[in-house]
Amino acid sequence: MKKVVLIAAGILTMTGAFAQKSQIRSAKNYLGEKNFDKARAAIEQAINDESKDDPYAWYVRGTIFLAMQQEPANNDKDYYFEAGKSFKKAVELKSDYEKEDMNRKLYSVALYSFNNGIGAYNAQNYDKAYANFSNVVEIHDLEAGKRFTGKEWINFDTVSRQARLYQGYSAYYGNKYDEALPVLEQLKNDPVVSSPNVYLMIADIYDSKKDEGKLLSTLAEGRKAYPNEKVLLNRELNVYISTKRTEELVNKLQEAIKQNPTDANLLFTLGIAYDNMANPKNGDNDLPKPANYGELFSKAEETYLNTLKMEDKADYNYNLGALYFNRAVMLNDQMNAITGTSGEDLKKYDALKVERDQWFDKALPYFEKTVSTMEPNASTLKGDDKKTYQAALIAAKEIYARQNKMDKAGEYKKKLEAVN
Repeated sequence: MKKVVLIAAGILTMTGAFAQKSQIRSAKNYLGEKNFDKARAAIEQAINDESKDDPYAWYVRGTIFLAMQQEPANNDKDYYFEAGKSFKKAVELKSDYEKEDMNRKLYSVALYSFNNGIGAYNAQNYDKAYANFSNVVEIHDLEAGKRFTGKEWINFDTVSRQARLYQGYSAYYGNKYDEALPVLEQLKNDPVVSSPNVYLMIADIYDSKKDEGKLLSTLAEGRKAYPNEKVLLNRELNVYISTKRTEELVNKLQEAIKQNPTDANLLFTLGIAYDNMANPKNGDNDLPKPANYGELFSKAEETYLNTLKMEDKADYNYNLGALYFNRAVMLNDQMNAITGTSGEDLKKYDALKVERDQWFDKALPYFEKTVSTMEPNASTLKGDDKKTYQAALIAAKEIYARQNKMDKAGEYKKKLEAVN
């Protein structure tokens, strides 16, 4: 009797396995008929029982969901996510199972994820965007990144790198800094997708974590990678100024200039440091001038002039013009603060007006030079370059109006309207 029982148990086991295989076959048959509801029901029954460790079952499940996604009526569905989960499970169970076809299907899933990620990102749905871009990266990096190699997958490599970039951006803009940081740290070392913006995001995260050391080292690294990016330079300068470490910054720059005496950009940076110390700000708001304003102003002026002797560039001219312009504005504020009408008050007002106009006049040639240098490329200017050009036009227009040269003011107004 004992042997009979054992044989009966064996027969029951075989019957169960046969039933599961039957469910998989049924799922495939229903798929062929595009009866997706019955196909899903059959395959779910299979993987919820003995076939949960069968790569074939997961392969079929993924194929069903991918076929559902490809139906035009399902464009707004996320069936591709379930397809991807199934294919990844099949790969986990048996790496080489239907490898060529599996890879093509995984790539299709990745493209669905990427395109839907872009849509979500543009709609500022950063959680959904992050999930989609993460899915692309996860698929590409299967088996330690060795699954999709060779010339045939070069496009996938490009898609994956872009996905990783947007993955980091999505986490950052979604305020998921802990998820964003490792992605962004990886991106800054990828020459294909790295950018100054990546360094700025990393800096912001370290700033939020109150990690001043990492904040400054990130900005220093970013400036080394992108020495001409003013946005990185200004961010670094602001950190030193806000932490009252301006002397340290100046000392660092002076030491660097000693080692690289012909580097105009380093000298320009030193000029900006003195300029920002002389004209401190909190965001866009002016702060009170320091007690040693005159000394700092003179150092900024001298450094900018020496920079221009080395190299005559538009932004170098603009900064010197702005230094003079800001001094004129400071004097104008002092004039407006005079409310009395006594002889002494009027005398002081007139003296300030003369000095103010002298600084405006001194600023004008540098704004004119900025405009004439950048004007040939005005229609293609972007970012900081466009802002510099616009600011130079605005400043020159205002000075011409103060000089009662309305024809010149009108000329610069037209140029401003054209670039706007």
